[in-house]
Amino acid sequence: MNSPVQKLREEARIFPRKRCKWPGILKLDKEHQPCVVEDISAGGCRIATKTKGLKAKAKIVLEVESRKLRFHGEIRWVRTDELGIEFLYQD
Repeated sequence: MNSPVQKLREEARIFPRKRCKWPGILKLDKEHQPCVVEDISAGGCRIATKTKGLKAKAKIVLEVESRKLRFHGEIRWVRTDELGIEFLYQD
């Protein structure tokens, strides 16, 4: 069940989120690390990954090979073992 705060956040989103569990690779400069896309929308996603050294506003590439997807984006927020990404474009 969603808390009132979570519900407000979801209602404020421009694009609805879809829950998923897609394995992916997070690329930041020359560093690559495994991740799991937890939820996704047309505008961004939330991923589970090691967040040590990751900072908001960093430009990243997220690859989800099983779905043949590659997103270029920017980290918007970082929490313990998860982060939010805003998509800038897809190729």
